[in-house]
Amino acid sequence: MSDSNLETTDWVLGQLEAIARNADPQNQFYPRLTQSLLPLLNADCVLLVIVLEAKPLVLFSSGNSPDPESLQAALQLAFAQHPPSVRLDPNPVDPSSPPPHRALNAPWISVRFPKNNPSKPLAILARFANLPSHEQLAGARNLLDALAEIAELREVYVENHRAVGLWKQAILRSEDLTNAQSHPQLNRGVVEALRELLQADRVSLFRKDHQAASMIACSGAASIDSNSTTVQELERSVLSLFQNNEPKLWNAADHQPQSPRYRLLLPWPSNADALAHGLLVEWSDPQATIDRVQRASNLLPMINQAWQYQHRWLCLPPRARAQAIGKSASQAPSGRFPKRLASLALLASLVGLAMIPYPFYIQTQAYLEPTTQQFIHATADSFIEELLVAEGQSVQSHQPLVRLRAPNLELQIEELAGQILALVEKKNGLRVAVNQLSANNSDLANQTRLSAELRLIEIQEKHAQEKLDFLEKQRQELLLQSPIQGIVVGGDLSRELSDRPLQRGDALFRVADLQGPWHLKLLVADRDGRYVQQALLKGPIDIDWGLENATGRGLKAKLISMRPEVDQRPNQGPCRSATASIEQSQLEQPAIGAVAYARIPCGKQPLWFIWSRPLVEFLQKRFWFNSSP
Repeated sequence: MSDSNLETTDWVLGQLEAIARNADPQNQFYPRLTQSLLPLLNADCVLLVIVLEAKPLVLFSSGNSPDPESLQAALQLAFAQHPPSVRLDPNPVDPSSPPPHRALNAPWISVRFPKNNPSKPLAILARFANLPSHEQLAGARNLLDALAEIAELREVYVENHRAVGLWKQAILRSEDLTNAQSHPQLNRGVVEALRELLQADRVSLFRKDHQAASMIACSGAASIDSNSTTVQELERSVLSLFQNNEPKLWNAADHQPQSPRYRLLLPWPSNADALAHGLLVEWSDPQATIDRVQRASNLLPMINQAWQYQHRWLCLPPRARAQAIGKSASQAPSGRFPKRLASLALLASLVGLAMIPYPFYIQTQAYLEPTTQQFIHATADSFIEELLVAEGQSVQSHQPLVRLRAPNLELQIEELAGQILALVEKKNGLRVAVNQLSANNSDLANQTRLSAELRLIEIQEKHAQEKLDFLEKQRQELLLQSPIQGIVVGGDLSRELSDRPLQRGDALFRVADLQGPWHLKLLVADRDGRYVQQALLKGPIDIDWGLENATGRGLKAKLISMRPEVDQRPNQGPCRSATASIEQSQLEQPAIGAVAYARIPCGKQPLWFIWSRPLVEFLQKRFWFNSSP
């Protein structure tokens, strides 16, 4: 296999594994698997098959459709009693034989899964137009094994996601069937229960009557009109089920655009005759076909068993039923034991589900920010004297932005200038006096006093000049310049800053480089910071995020750091700021401050903890405060 094929195969396996671990919410795993296998294996046909009511049913197919005889042989091979993980066609061709003999048959290879539940198997089958070499066949086997492991992983995640509440609904629906008082009520209860459990658009129950099929119940309809065109069309479609006694899945939208798109025909066994009843399930949405068919495989035996028991019970004469009910009522204490046992089994199942580890996510609010940006702050208590830029204007580094006016600073400078001028005049007068006394050596005392006073005035002048230089430097800083190249970001600057008294440190606006890299600022609630901090110990975290104005588009980012300080936010409460790097290619026109929502994976936690986390944390805090030191 070439390097390009290896790279493509790894990419496909990675994409499928990501979908599987996310529980396949859009039901795109198996269509993508079958479509990807065609070019990877260079196969002629790829099938996904499930066993439903002890009969194989093709769910997805890609490539050329196989002939019925070849397909039937391949299905028997895939679901043999003790098959190996991968098998060849029942009539394999020896790869070492001459080419004319090798082209006589088209070989099949198959793999069956899941291994942890062999009673509900699925299988992937691939057919080659020509028999491949030993190396190609070995590579195909290895690839099918790898895909079967990922598909088994998908089944585990989907089953865990599906099991929550599903079996409880099925048990409740089965109990409702046991309370039916007539056959029409029982049949209506079956179709309504299956419509809810299988999320179907319509479920119909049929009974074979000589060489025709008659509808006896339909979901959403209290009575059946045998003269209706829809009823007659459905009865003709179901008649083939009684002839073949096999499940059948097909697309009916091509012939009847107004009817549901996908139809699934199933035999509905009864105690008297397995061919006496049939079930038709119809869906309009093609995305969840695999999930709903798997639900049917799991739930139909339970619902059918409850229906059979009640159907047989209702076939008894009313007097016999009344006597049996009276007899069972007298033995009520012993009759409560099975219900109590079923309740305990249901409770144990719920406890087991609650202990299943499940991905734990922290939901946070976030906003977009450019990585390179600087806020412009007031350097002194001042007013705006002149605004040199406007909002959205492009500026260069060290370009003047705002000229401030500080009255107190100007007053101090004028006072110092006058003080220095007075000291200079006084210093000049003392120098003249010292020079006159120097000519007369007799008055040494006055000469010494004047020299000391002159030295003191020179020192005062020097200090005043240094203070004046410092204030002049502050005056120069009143002309605010851009620290970076970028665009001025703010509101209506002329309206917001005009005649506004400023204090030192007030933020006026900011300059941002919108062409450079961007990052995501996340506001992690302080109560969630501990989980995110623990996850960061293992390195950067791959997170999912999306803009509030485009929630249908999921984006990727990498959380790299979180500040230890806690800030009090007006709306969010105490929060910790975290930074995530993003690829700018994901956004066509990023906007500063655009609101987004992010989901941070923080490992796995049991389902009971995720469901009751607020209560658990409250109890932890309560016991911590009450614990002895």
